[in-house]
Amino acid sequence: ATIAGVTIQSPQLDINTVAAGGGSRLFFRAGMFVVGPESAGAHPGPVCYGKGGPLAVTDANLVLGRLLPEYFPKIFGLNEDQPLDRAAAIAKFDELTAEVNAF
Repeated sequence: ATIAGVTIQSPQLDINTVAAGGGSRLFFRAGMFVVGPESAGAHPGPVCYGKGGPLAVTDANLVLGRLLPEYFPKIFGLNEDQPLDRAAAIAKFDELTAEVNAF
């Protein structure tokens, strides 16, 4: 870059976002798995929140057994009285598997 007639050179990286929290969305794009930077947010949240949200890091952790639903309050689902929904997360990963296999 040239500022006020002086050329400045320095190494740099083009970083859009650095984050991989539980709400970071999971995608398969152009033959690659992508995490974020889009977020599922708290509402609707990840698929396992039971409110129609997208696949996210929290869903992966739940399916892999890193999150144990019995240790979470039953505040999920449309009526906010359900546990984390592992079956819904697995179903969404099955959809992602079909997308990957069709690529």
